[in-house]
Amino acid sequence: MIDRPNVHSQSISSMIESASGRRPHSSAALVGSSLTGVSPRRRLQRAVSDVRGRMRPADRLALMLINLDRFTLVNDLCGPAKGDAVLDIVLHERLARLEGAFAAHLAADEFACLLPFSAEDDAAIAFAGRLQQIISEPIHIGQHVIYLTASIGLVIEDANAPSADNLLHAASIALSHAREAGGDSVRRFHPDMFVDIGNRAELENDLRSSMMRGELVPYYQPIVTLGSSAPTGFEALARWHHPRQGLVAPDRFLPIADEMGLDRELLFILTRQACRDARDWPPHFTVSINMSPSQLCDPENAVTLLKILFASGLAPGRLIVEITESALIHNLASARETIRSLRNTGIRVALDDFGTGYASLSRLCNLEIDHLKIDRTLIQSLDREAGRKLVKAVVDLGRSLSMPVTAEGIGTEEQASFLRELDCAYGQGYLFGRPAPAALTRDIALGLAARESLLLGEPVPENSQPA
Repeated sequence: MIDRPNVHSQSISSMIESASGRRPHSSAALVGSSLTGVSPRRRLQRAVSDVRGRMRPADRLALMLINLDRFTLVNDLCGPAKGDAVLDIVLHERLARLEGAFAAHLAADEFACLLPFSAEDDAAIAFAGRLQQIISEPIHIGQHVIYLTASIGLVIEDANAPSADNLLHAASIALSHAREAGGDSVRRFHPDMFVDIGNRAELENDLRSSMMRGELVPYYQPIVTLGSSAPTGFEALARWHHPRQGLVAPDRFLPIADEMGLDRELLFILTRQACRDARDWPPHFTVSINMSPSQLCDPENAVTLLKILFASGLAPGRLIVEITESALIHNLASARETIRSLRNTGIRVALDDFGTGYASLSRLCNLEIDHLKIDRTLIQSLDREAGRKLVKAVVDLGRSLSMPVTAEGIGTEEQASFLRELDCAYGQGYLFGRPAPAALTRDIALGLAARESLLLGEPVPENSQPA
């Protein structure tokens, strides 16, 4: 266990000093040489000293650390040279428009902005919002139009005038929270964030041993035929039965598993158990697993997945591997090789989160994809005319390419009715069922099979009686 200070009664400086050794992983991105050859930390120290020297007695200093969300995709799509040009535009054209503030490029896709101000704290928060708006304006580079979003960690100095290092550490912690929130967000440093750091450290310590003890297991969310709302398969989703914290949500432990290099092992653990569980379902039910871009681009992972599948005895045609659009631009050649290896054995491949903007139609046509899954953000936009048109376009695209379409994130009957009118094939979301443990999923699948047999006048198989 980690000792946690009484954070509510301490200054930023004392909190930082008492928390030494518990720095979040994201702060590592700020260490290293910048384009000028001066370390980011030294540049920030100079900037803080410079700005404080020009501040009025009533002024306070706010530090904002800015991370451009998923900027590696810009380099992958446009090339490193154009990526550098985008960074230059962000610094010298966008951030330079902010009067009264000092902006600096720290390293890679990280920037810092120092704002002296004398108003209420809300002024600094509003300033961070303006930063996001300016960064999100489209950038034209050659034939490309780049739309950026930014995660921002904000810290406002207290009366103790913390050092540049302590300001940077506090802002780094806030930035890690903004990034964990999914990006495109602002998070202000708060003392409770140190408690979160302690919780994260505890999860890191427990994760590896929990995987060995079988505490990370798949839960299953139904995928239904929209016409009848009858389940036709289930998607396996990772859950952690922590011995002390109970059921841990995936957004808390999956990023940690990625950073610790455990994502590959976790994929195999979940796939092995999912294939075993699916053997107990009626033979027309499928099970879907997810592969990350890095996993898809490693051909060895496909070999291991096939070994797991054949060892389980599950028919290959019952396994669906879901990949994301971003996987198609990290390494298209490797992704194509992995997809071909999987499909050659009968495994089907679905393109998940379609509509988030990464996959070009030419890439889609050149890959052997069996299904499309509409991103839940598009389904959530069905209350607007533009959203309805976009969803219709994706369904029509899937039909023209002979790719059945699954709509994710369906939460209301109104959304389901609209999708049925479009003749969308499948649906998934809380309207049809939340993720459930293996035993309950088996009962659901076998109960449905028994009811179908009775309706058809067929004898009910012995193994179709729910446990």
